[in-house]
Amino acid sequence: MQVLLFQVPPKTEKQLTQRLKPHGISVRTVSREAYTTPIGVLLGLRKAQHVLPPLGFTFAEPMLLMHGLSDRMIDTVLAELRAANMRIDLKAITTPTNLAWNAMQIYAELQKEREAFFANRK
Repeated sequence: MQVLLFQVPPKTEKQLTQRLKPHGISVRTVSREAYTTPIGVLLGLRKAQHVLPPLGFTFAEPMLLMHGLSDRMIDTVLAELRAANMRIDLKAITTPTNLAWNAMQIYAELQKEREAFFANRK
């Protein structure tokens, strides 16, 4: 069970690590240089076949990606975020499809989903 963090301040990473470690969930910050690496490769589930060169891309806001967590553990992560007043709006879980994506693709998809959500609320 692992949580990957993107564009998250070190203080937030430390707090989240302290809160999730007792639940058996590891936390890791992904460097900007690895944003073009497929998520499955970052997690050690797949071998790198075609990785784009690092682009130095940064996100406008933090993103959190959960891997290997049960529904109950996902709820635990979300509860710990709320309890610590940590705001990370862009959150996702890994799927067989997005394991082949890189962080930039997941970020773009989450942005599109959020835009669609707010457009439908009007």
